[in-house]
Amino acid sequence: YLPLMYIIQSGLLAAASTLYAAFADRIPAESFFKALLGILVVLVGASWMVIANTGSTWVYPFYYLVYEVSSDLLLVHGALYMNQNMNTMQAKRLSPLVFAGAQVGTISGGLTLAVFAPLIGTQNLLLAWCLLLGLGIAILYQHHRRHGISKHFRPPSKGAHVVRDCIVDINQGVRFTYSSALLRAASFAMFFMVIAFYILNYSVNRVYTQTFTTEEALTSFFGALTAATSIIALLIQLFVTNRTIERFGVRKVNLIYPVTTVFSLLVLMVSFALPSALLGSFNKDTVMPAFRNPVRAMFFNVLPGYMQGRARAMSVAIVLPLALLICGTLLWVMQRMEDPRYFLIPGAGAAMLYFFFNHRMNRAYVSTLLNTLKERLFLPDEQMYLELQGSSSGVLDEVLRGVRHEDNEVSV
Repeated sequence: YLPLMYIIQSGLLAAASTLYAAFADRIPAESFFKALLGILVVLVGASWMVIANTGSTWVYPFYYLVYEVSSDLLLVHGALYMNQNMNTMQAKRLSPLVFAGAQVGTISGGLTLAVFAPLIGTQNLLLAWCLLLGLGIAILYQHHRRHGISKHFRPPSKGAHVVRDCIVDINQGVRFTYSSALLRAASFAMFFMVIAFYILNYSVNRVYTQTFTTEEALTSFFGALTAATSIIALLIQLFVTNRTIERFGVRKVNLIYPVTTVFSLLVLMVSFALPSALLGSFNKDTVMPAFRNPVRAMFFNVLPGYMQGRARAMSVAIVLPLALLICGTLLWVMQRMEDPRYFLIPGAGAAMLYFFFNHRMNRAYVSTLLNTLKERLFLPDEQMYLELQGSSSGVLDEVLRGVRHEDNEVSV
C-alpha cells in the first residue's frame, strides 16, 4: 500500500502547504514554529491514545501521514526561521552545523528506539516525541522572550480582510515562482528529484523486505542502518560540507546529489540486491542531508526576503504533491510487473532531468542574487537629484517602481 499512501500524501501535503503559504510571511517564524509544534503534539498524542486503547489499524496510516506531512512542513519552516534570524553570510556558514544538529537528533532517536522500545513498548515512544516537541516550544519561547522577535522579520501592513490578504499572498507566490528563473529551475529540479527519490526509496525498501523476512530482523537492520548513515552524514557535515562549499562554491556542490542519485539507480538496475540497496540508502540518507539540503537553503537565501516564505511553501504546496501523485501512480501500476527493474528506468530518467535542472539553477543563481541586491540599493539625496535633473523618464519610472514595491523596506 506504500504507493497508495504516496498518492494520499500528495493531496494532504498540497492542502497543508497552501495553508502554510498563506500565513508564512505574515507571522514571525518563531510564532509559527510554536503553532506547528503544538498542533503536532495534539495529533501525535491522539495517535498514541488510539493505539494504546483500541485495536484499530486505521491509526497507522493516519500516523504515517501526520509524520510525512509534518516533516516536510517543518523542514521548510526551519529554513525560513534561519533566514529570519541570520543574514546570508551567517546562514552560509552555519547551515551545515544546523543540519548536523538534525543528524545528531536522528542518531539519538535511533539509539533511543533501540534501547527503550523493548522496555516501555514501541507505541509509548510517541509520548517521548510529544515531550521533545514540548521542549522545542519551551526553547523557542525562552530564546525569543530574551531576544525579541526574529530580527529580519518584516510584518506586512495589516488590512481589514485577512482572508483576502492571504489569498493575495498565495497568488503573489505563484506569480513570483513563475517569473523567477531561479525558482522555475528549482521547481522543475525538485519535481524530478522527488520522483527519483521515492522510486529509490521504494526500491531499497523492497530489497530489504525480501532479504529480512521477520519483523525483528528488519527492525534490527533498520536501527543499525539509520545509525550508520546518520553518523557518516554528521561527520561529513561537520568536517567536509563547509570546506567543500568554500573550495568549489555552492553551484558545483549543487550537482553532487543529482550525480550520486543517477549512479545509485543505475547500480540497482544492474543488480537488484542488498549491496546495491545499501548504496541507495547511503545516497538518500547521507549524501542528501550532507550536501543537497544545506546548498538548497543557500539558493533560496538569494531571493528577496519578502517572498522567501511563500516561495519555499509553493515548492511544497504544488511541486512536491504533484511529483508524489505521479510517482505513487507509476509505482502502483508497475507493482504488477514481476521484475522490479522496470520502475527503475523512469527513476533514472527523472534523476537525469534533476541533474539538468540543477544545472539551470546554477545558471540563474548569480543573476537572481544581483537582482535582489539591486532592489535593496538606494541613491543618496545629492546623487538622486543629479540623476533626476534633465534625465529621461526612465529614471522616474524606476523610482516609481521602487515606491510601489511589495517589500515595505524597499518602498521606504
